[in-house]
Amino acid sequence: MNNRAMTMAILIALLSVFLVSSWVSDVEERAQKRYGTTVLVVKAKLDIKESQTITEDMLALEAIPKTFREPAAIFFEKATQDDETVKSLRSIVGSVAIVPIKKGEQVAYNKITEPGIRTGLSPQVAPGRRAIAMNVTNQSSVSKLIKPGDRVDVIAVLDMGGGKENKVSKTILQDVVVLSVGQNVTNNIPRKLEMEGQKMAYRSLNEDTSFDTVTLEVEPDQAQMVALVNGNGDSAITLVLRNNDDTERKNFGSTMMSDILGADAGRVQRNTAGQRR
Repeated sequence: MNNRAMTMAILIALLSVFLVSSWVSDVEERAQKRYGTTVLVVKAKLDIKESQTITEDMLALEAIPKTFREPAAIFFEKATQDDETVKSLRSIVGSVAIVPIKKGEQVAYNKITEPGIRTGLSPQVAPGRRAIAMNVTNQSSVSKLIKPGDRVDVIAVLDMGGGKENKVSKTILQDVVVLSVGQNVTNNIPRKLEMEGQKMAYRSLNEDTSFDTVTLEVEPDQAQMVALVNGNGDSAITLVLRNNDDTERKNFGSTMMSDILGADAGRVQRNTAGQRR
């Protein structure tokens, strides 16, 4: 009798295990159909700052349903990590974060970049054109809100001799591309290495307003015009920011003080002459 009871208990236990296993398998199958198979995604183990170089201790692999993966996230078609996935993970080390990446956030290809031989200023200059820099101030560079990739007009104020009345304002360039502001170039990693005490630190150039030069892409003859104005110590250059979609060019005439004063120009000149006497 005891043997029969023992046999029945074992059969019931085996049946229970089978039923539970079948139920778990069914749940897993339904979950895979609904959420996709499990994949390994690369996540940030800690907060990564913009322009910071990514090190191995900043990254981790985590298994998640494929449906929960971000479109551009770095992932592996495996449920568990192995030597191959770890090796692939290390290939990301040395990249630079384009934007801040928060702890636990999936690391995507569009959030990181890698310096290459095509970075720098010279590859940005279109064939047949030239890059030329000019000194700027807060006033002459739209409060230093100009960024690489913007398009600007260039206005020159030329001293024709004979006092302020003979100064001429002329738009000498229209719809030219800004290649860089200071050391911030469009296809460069926007950062600068600086010494802080005994170690190197990175400073983002995206919000840098300490620059005092702006580099433009111009035609060779236009470069000569800019060089001439730059070389005239009594002249000044002002950058005028325009919408990137606005490519219209107009034929502007020059402007003198008499154009601004209009009918009052003669009276002002007479008053000025009287004050000098």
